[in-house]
Amino acid sequence: MRKRIICMMLLITMAFVIPANAASTRAISVEPDINFDGTRATCSVLIFGDRTTDEIVATMELRQGGRLIDDWSASGYGILKISETATVARNTTYTLEIDYSINGVSKTPVSISRTNR
Repeated sequence: MRKRIICMMLLITMAFVIPANAASTRAISVEPDINFDGTRATCSVLIFGDRTTDEIVATMELRQGGRLIDDWSASGYGILKISETATVARNTTYTLEIDYSINGVSKTPVSISRTNR
């Protein structure tokens, strides 16, 4: 009798279990970076869309004050990584600005500034 009750409870429990397919959601994030090695700057950005199907289009600009040093563009789906190099001067501050859109919708630009010491 005890085995029967345990089996019945197990069957009832399994009948009420609803499989849940995990929906992968993540927040949109932008992670820019500038690393210096002498007079070489490696500029990079990693952009995560909200979904793996999100179309990401981005332009990365390296500036010294108001002067454009170099710019790069790329596109992808879900996650976009851009990594490029430029020649820079020592003891100078540079700004890396990221303009991007997700699924055709422009987002607020993101920037960082670093000094090449």
